[in-house]
Amino acid sequence: MREAVYQNREHDPRIHYRGENPSRLDNLTDGVFGIAITLLIFNLSNPNSFEDLITFTKTLPAFLISIGFLVMIWKEHLRFSEIYTLQDIVLVIYNTLFIALIIFYVYPLRFLTLFLTNFFFDTNIDVRIKGSQVPELMIYYGFIAFALYFILFLFYHRAHQLRDKIKLNEFEVLYTRLQRKRFILMFAIPLLSIVATFILSLFSFVLASIIGGVIYNLYFPAMMIWRKQFDRATKGFSIEQPKQH
Repeated sequence: MREAVYQNREHDPRIHYRGENPSRLDNLTDGVFGIAITLLIFNLSNPNSFEDLITFTKTLPAFLISIGFLVMIWKEHLRFSEIYTLQDIVLVIYNTLFIALIIFYVYPLRFLTLFLTNFFFDTNIDVRIKGSQVPELMIYYGFIAFALYFILFLFYHRAHQLRDKIKLNEFEVLYTRLQRKRFILMFAIPLLSIVATFILSLFSFVLASIIGGVIYNLYFPAMMIWRKQFDRATKGFSIEQPKQH
């Protein structure tokens, strides 16, 4: 899977891709993502009547959102490992925490899938939650999103610390710094949502739920601004630049 994605992926000629051959740790991580998706699928209820079949079908949009988030996180890990492939004890620890969070996230994702299905389609799937508990649910998922993106930030931070050891060229050092900045934005937004949701829940759980969710829309302008900064910062680097010193 990883090799196929690598071969068909567009690569920046200014970067030396050190992870063309996945390590055993990469393969383990891929396996964990595969298990997570499998568990998410097999923990959906089997339809035993036509009404159950209709309800099952209505879970598809929310289920695809859950799968999409897992794939997006996996691609972030792939992007890092294909460039750096660091054999470093600190990164091994980070990766262990990363895959533990992915496995832990399966059942909360399943709950969220069923909750969203009930919310948008008014189905009667057995998901027990009170309206006043929705802010707590948002805080719960916000912490998981924060943790995943924070660990990915630590990946790039560690790569930057080891830039001389792994012989990053000038462009790769800049690229690593910019990716580190991107992940600061990625984990700062769920953290902001957590803080806002907690404070507003002291006054109104409805307002806390709405504002806490709306804050995630900040990803769109934040990523647009970051992309412009990235393009401007890397514009002066020629694609013919040597890949490494």
